[in-house]
Amino acid sequence: MKKIRIVIADNNLSYLESLSSYMRSSNETSRFIVTYFSDKEKLKSYMSEEANIDILLINPQMYSDDLILKPQITVILLEDDLFAAGNKSYEAVYRYQRLNQLVSSVLSIYYERNETAGKLLARSKQTKVLSVYSPVGGSGKTTVAVNLSKQLALNNSKVFYLNLEVFNSTKLYFTSPEDDPSLQIFYYVKAESKQLLSKIEGLKKYDPYSMVDYFDLEISGDEMLEMNEQNVKTLIDGIVGTGVYDYVIVDLDSSLAERNIAVLKDCDQVIWNISNDVQSLLKTKAFFEEEEKLVGKENIVKDKLIVIINKYAGTMTGHMEEFGITVDGYLPFIPNWSSVQSSTEILGNEIFNQEIQAIIHEKIKNEMEGAATVGE
Repeated sequence: MKKIRIVIADNNLSYLESLSSYMRSSNETSRFIVTYFSDKEKLKSYMSEEANIDILLINPQMYSDDLILKPQITVILLEDDLFAAGNKSYEAVYRYQRLNQLVSSVLSIYYERNETAGKLLARSKQTKVLSVYSPVGGSGKTTVAVNLSKQLALNNSKVFYLNLEVFNSTKLYFTSPEDDPSLQIFYYVKAESKQLLSKIEGLKKYDPYSMVDYFDLEISGDEMLEMNEQNVKTLIDGIVGTGVYDYVIVDLDSSLAERNIAVLKDCDQVIWNISNDVQSLLKTKAFFEEEEKLVGKENIVKDKLIVIINKYAGTMTGHMEEFGITVDGYLPFIPNWSSVQSSTEILGNEIFNQEIQAIIHEKIKNEMEGAATVGE
């Protein structure tokens, strides 16, 4: 198993210390072996002796033609000038962007130049893929998915939120200073591009409030409706293959489209979100009576269910045993959400998130030991 070995050379000591602190304290520590230099002569000596270097991230003032650069090394310049890259022999990144974005920019260049790099990347932990699904619309499924993402992140997990609804509402919950549409990710997925890891790194966004990564997807029903089983597998395997995430949360709509069935079949667990009404119970029962016809095998979805009753107000509609359903958690009805205007109100309700945390610790973390990663 291989971590990425990166050498960072910069004579700006305060910047080097800041970058070093970020790399040590963030989840990036599991991806890299990092060596830092502020002295040009020590850098030269190290480069002449050390064979196992993948990336040299270097301030142009530290660079010289007598540096010994082995063929496998990806050289990236750490530029003060945002527009300086076009006049250089090597690709460059702008030093004064957010540090998480700087790391993504560096990896994007590295993966672009090294098609097999992702296959060799060490994963210090298995990535768990959780899908959030409901057989009925209006059950608050996306509310559950985004809150689950944030609450997992608060448990020191690295989380990617992936919305695969035909009409997604991601922008209502997650925003980033670098927001710029990520829709072209679907082109690279459908083309099965060898640069997919590079494009994931370049197109993903980070929401600082929730501490969650995501794609800023413009609504495009055509793109989503065209997603087939292989496309979905390629995309999720690509996110898993970055080696960054503890959890990928996949938010599905209520249809039985091919992309949704693919996720339900291949994910590690299914958060089955239903409202407290007879329609939800009847449709859930109908799905599992027809499960073999729908997904090709009996109990492939049922065996990994976490059934959540959302908008629970203290009493149940109907009896669960009549529908063959075991409930694993109850999420409270929050009256003021019907007129809510702010994502922080949706993601910051203490009562709701106490119940989410209980589900995480009792039904996700405890039951995920030994679960297989998607695609294995």
